[in-house]
Amino acid sequence: MIRLTVAVLLLLIPGLATAQAETRPTLTVAVQSVHSSLDPAVALANSGFPLSFNMFDTLIRRDFLSNEEATGNKFEPGLAESWEWVDETTLKLTLRDGLTFHNGEALTSEDVKFTFDRILDPDSQYVAARFQLGTIDHVEVVDQRVVTIATKQPDAMLIDMLAYVGSAIVPKDYFESVGFDGFGQKPVGAGPYRFTALMPDEEVRLAAFDDYWAGKPPASELTFRVMPEVSARITALANGEVDIINSVPPDQLTAIEGLDCCEVRSVLVNSHVLNYKTAHPVMADKTFRQALNLAIDRQLLSDALWNGEAAVLKGHQYSEWEELYNPQRSDFAYDPDQARQLLEKSSYDGEEIVFATHPVYYTNGQAEAQAVVEMWRKIGVNAKVRVDENWYGNSKSDPEIAVRNLSDWLIVADPNATILWSWSVTALWEGNEAFVTLGEAARSSLDPKVRFAKYQEMLDLFEEEAPGTVLFRTREYYGVRKAISWQPYTVYMMDFRAPNLSVE
Repeated sequence: MIRLTVAVLLLLIPGLATAQAETRPTLTVAVQSVHSSLDPAVALANSGFPLSFNMFDTLIRRDFLSNEEATGNKFEPGLAESWEWVDETTLKLTLRDGLTFHNGEALTSEDVKFTFDRILDPDSQYVAARFQLGTIDHVEVVDQRVVTIATKQPDAMLIDMLAYVGSAIVPKDYFESVGFDGFGQKPVGAGPYRFTALMPDEEVRLAAFDDYWAGKPPASELTFRVMPEVSARITALANGEVDIINSVPPDQLTAIEGLDCCEVRSVLVNSHVLNYKTAHPVMADKTFRQALNLAIDRQLLSDALWNGEAAVLKGHQYSEWEELYNPQRSDFAYDPDQARQLLEKSSYDGEEIVFATHPVYYTNGQAEAQAVVEMWRKIGVNAKVRVDENWYGNSKSDPEIAVRNLSDWLIVADPNATILWSWSVTALWEGNEAFVTLGEAARSSLDPKVRFAKYQEMLDLFEEEAPGTVLFRTREYYGVRKAISWQPYTVYMMDFRAPNLSVE
């Protein structure tokens, strides 16, 4: 509901004659879910990135608009105006002058050090973020504006990681005053919009932070409204109740395209993947897992559920890896006859396989699960879908669950993040030590040729061991009011900074 908030000029009341009209629009964005914590180092999920990206800033920024698809992976100054390598394990960064947090506190090197210290503390609750930033040995304050970050060994990914939203800088004094839980509910950052209100399971409200270092934000207020049902999001867009909606399934695009007020915009995002619980009695047999993978017709799924726009990949890799991408790798194979042969060779004896999926978290996630299960049934596997709103947590603890769906981690456009994170910290793959060792060796090398070779070994091992599989890379579709000039970014980022947002 784009609306211009105009201050009423009551000229008869002394002191109000000089009040100025607020001409910036307010925007309401309907999303399927919002992360339960607003701490950027906790909200490491599709439901957390849009909010974190607007409330917080990182030392270095990824320029998503450095290519036409908005999947760009160039880097530019953020809170740090410059950086330089002192040696192979030490990065020196200089902060911009005059930075402030939303509560008026100055942003200094002490806050940078605290941000990473709190994550790296082995007793903290930042388990996922600590894994991702675990190559950092320590952070040192040189002066108020200069800081050095030392790594345990050379880290080819450090610049990428400092541009990652999980590395957003938080205020030391405020965080220590409210604690971990308090900060997650009432965060303070240094991004273009400041937190104003949280209504759990309903909406989060933000307001423009006019002291933002890059200039006043183009919207006066942002509201992220939770609407799990896609039909409700589309209706709210048509009625003018909201301005942007996310996660529109391909089969609902025509409903938006038929609206005079609105249009569809899209961007390539992550891949949908399947995690196999290798400790499950039936899934422990890799021959059985290989059979499951060969039974999946990925192109048919793309055609039927994504209008053919979900891309079947050449292995678990992305062109954004640039020199680390191998265009010679084969597509994931579909061979139901070979799948049946492997099934016969395996130890499978008709046991029921339970595939757990969330009802709405991933666009088309439930439909994909049902279709995959039908493909497995065609080769003789007794499989079923279980719809579970806590599918991620239950898949680890419930012995019945053998398979779950998930997406990967292209949030950092480096193969170490995509394949190492996806098949270690977020996977259900036991016995992946060799895979992890290869990933660690690849990250610690600064030679692209060495890294390329290590990642090819990892991809070969992944395909052989079959701890899961990749379905395809999907698009995220948004419904947007035509008056709004705004481009969605890859990996579910919503940037409402200038120049990515303007309203006619």
